[in-house]
Amino acid sequence: MKVAFLMQCHKNPEQINLLASMKKVENRNQFVDIMRGIAMLMVVLGHTMTGCTVDSQKSFLFNIVWSLQMPLFILISGYVTKYSRPISDGRGLWKYVKRRTVAYMLPWAVWSFLVRGVIFRQTGFFNIKNLLWNMDSGYWFLATIWTISMIFGFASFIAERLGKENVLKKQMVLLGCYLSGMVLLAGIGVILGLSFFAIKLTLYYMPFYYAGFLYGQFDDRMKESDTGKKIIDSVVAICFVMWLFIILRFSLYEMSDGGFAIILRAATSLAGCIAVCGLCKGIFSDKIGGTLAWVGEHSLEVYLTHYLLLSLIRVDKAPALYSPMGLSLVLVNYVITVALTAMAIVMMSQNAVLRFVLTGKKK
Repeated sequence: MKVAFLMQCHKNPEQINLLASMKKVENRNQFVDIMRGIAMLMVVLGHTMTGCTVDSQKSFLFNIVWSLQMPLFILISGYVTKYSRPISDGRGLWKYVKRRTVAYMLPWAVWSFLVRGVIFRQTGFFNIKNLLWNMDSGYWFLATIWTISMIFGFASFIAERLGKENVLKKQMVLLGCYLSGMVLLAGIGVILGLSFFAIKLTLYYMPFYYAGFLYGQFDDRMKESDTGKKIIDSVVAICFVMWLFIILRFSLYEMSDGGFAIILRAATSLAGCIAVCGLCKGIFSDKIGGTLAWVGEHSLEVYLTHYLLLSLIRVDKAPALYSPMGLSLVLVNYVITVALTAMAIVMMSQNAVLRFVLTGKKK
């Protein structure tokens, strides 16, 4: 069938353009999955380092990982909104809410209560109050990405209704509604506490999601001209230098949560994410790129599963990260965790019921 289509392309230039467009979209989607894969492997590495060594948070390697892992994942989550259909009516909004809720909150409930609570008997996951007010000790990312996607979805719906065909007006309404959602969320945090439902973390990561959305809206247009490509290259280079300069001089993880520290962390992470996205395009071979894309495609499963497989090999006294024993422990545990996680994902994917209940995915 594919051969017949290619033969027809010689007779129909429009089909050639269609094929080129399909290939272009496929490459973009693979790039998205590669970025997700890189981010998720860094998440596993960061958790491995803190799980089997001491004072790893003060290390240069950990600061690299910590400054990029979740910001990059959130930014890419915002980027892929470019592939979503516009939410133009109530029915579309309901489908959006239902789909995102099943995708994020069903796995959160199952893994928190059933897997961690019932099966592994971690009593903290039975305490609803403790779970909701201390989500950073569990699957906080699912609550954060669900909250952000809800705010963005409602903002998109309002923008579609009010902006109509005026692109600038639509973008301004979207931004205004998104910022209003942040204010509302902050207000809930003031009343119930910023730790409730990971509100503090959600507020921190919301700008990354919107930055990813903007990146998705304008990257194709910028690449259409030589001037645009030069601007992108210049921005990527500046961001890389800025990120490296700050990472070398500040231990971002160890900084207090003051206003300056939060702004510095966010700016550094954003610069690092832009640099990674810009520098990693096209550098991976098909084999490595395919592996990273597979991890990215199953990033939710990796995030959910790896917690149970961390640091299986330990010693009586945890070593320093930059010692022979520390580096060896991290390397061995990392390989074991990634391998076992991949095996668990493959097994889960064989059963449609398990796949849906544990990951919220139907396919």
